[in-house]
Amino acid sequence: MGPLFSDGMVLQQQQQVNIWGKADAGNVVSIKTSWGAKAQAKADNQGAWKTVLQTPVATFEPQTVTIKSGKDKLNITDVLIGEVWFASGQSNMEMPLKGFDGCPTEGCNEYIAKAGHFKDKIHFVTVPTSPQTVPTDTVSVKWENCTPNTARDFCAAAYFFGIYLQEVLDCPVGLINSSLGATRVEGWTPRELLETYPDVDLSEGVFSQVGKVKPAYNIQRDLPLVFYNGMIHPFVGYGVKGFLWYQGEANVVYQTERYAERFTAMVQEWRNRWQMGNLPFYYVEICPFEYWWVKPASMSCLLREQQLKAQNMLPNMGMVCTNDLVHDYEYWQIHPSMKKEVGERLANWALADAYGIKGIAYKSPTFKSMEIVDGKAMISFNNAENGFNRNVKIEGFEICGEDSVFYPANVGTSGGRVSVQSAKVKNPVAVRYCFKPFQIGNLKSIYGLPVIPFRTDDFPIK
Repeated sequence: MGPLFSDGMVLQQQQQVNIWGKADAGNVVSIKTSWGAKAQAKADNQGAWKTVLQTPVATFEPQTVTIKSGKDKLNITDVLIGEVWFASGQSNMEMPLKGFDGCPTEGCNEYIAKAGHFKDKIHFVTVPTSPQTVPTDTVSVKWENCTPNTARDFCAAAYFFGIYLQEVLDCPVGLINSSLGATRVEGWTPRELLETYPDVDLSEGVFSQVGKVKPAYNIQRDLPLVFYNGMIHPFVGYGVKGFLWYQGEANVVYQTERYAERFTAMVQEWRNRWQMGNLPFYYVEICPFEYWWVKPASMSCLLREQQLKAQNMLPNMGMVCTNDLVHDYEYWQIHPSMKKEVGERLANWALADAYGIKGIAYKSPTFKSMEIVDGKAMISFNNAENGFNRNVKIEGFEICGEDSVFYPANVGTSGGRVSVQSAKVKNPVAVRYCFKPFQIGNLKSIYGLPVIPFRTDDFPIK
């Protein structure tokens, strides 16, 4: 069977889901399910077969899928029908519920202890590090039931997304995590697309160590292509509701100004290959962090701009802002501890946008326009129709005049807009909000969603 078709699998509800595998060439494969759906397929000359199954409405009652081919018979048990999401990216997605050494997930032991509450409600898969020079159809994975012992090693952001979704929708949730730290967006992109990028070297010598480095976890992380081949391609076509993505830090130092273009091209290519339409794709803005080795230092600000830009380049895209989800002591910690809030914000995007639940706030305020009035810059926002979380002691704003020198600003709110001024700037030209590698802002919507960092200027990055 294909790698995800095994005991404990979760199938997307009310969908024609793909199911595939290998059999003797020419054999007829017959499939029966405990909910009554049936299907047949014939293995081709290489033994490959593929068909579809109609799934019912979500149910917590374990189901069975029986596959027969010739004298062979396979029973897949403990099958749940519910909502399936595919998570990917680099280390902030990879980061487990227990956290990493030096950066534990905030409150991890409590959430690990309570994970048993979701036993038989949430099943998940962690894809092993498996770089490949050519697309592979096989990788060894295992569906896990949610318990304290299994949840502690599953990725925190997807876990918190899953439990929030499960509680709101009251149905089973399946989570697939395929992520690896320090990887670039190019590493998760298929060859056909990478061949259009003039700076990407796909010659044989680039991949000389792939397959030779043991364990595979120690492989060079900035390689193009190989993580798509080994960690995405085997699952292409598996029935999902949508994707979750947390990546970008590695591209702060590589083709930063092209990130939106390359990220959305990857998203479109994944959607094309899944052949399930414009599947929802929700992703996380990189967190505030002092990229001390990056020159110029503000390249991470440009990456965040690119991430926000990407949100409007394709349908069914949504970005979670993390500007407020770091502690002041985490300026040198690229893996901030607050992953619960990340998962919940992703879940609110899904609940409101993908599931159509009205009344849930899920979009952060974004810069809309600036007007200069009596020496003040009046800033208007999208997604802040009901106002902000505070009127005074607003932090993170800077303002400049014609000399392009920015000064900390005095800020207030007025009629749903934010007024920005400084005694040192008589004729304002531009305003910035948290446009620094590490700067924590405190302005949010009344729903607690942070204003996304922005600048009104297009000055060269310094």
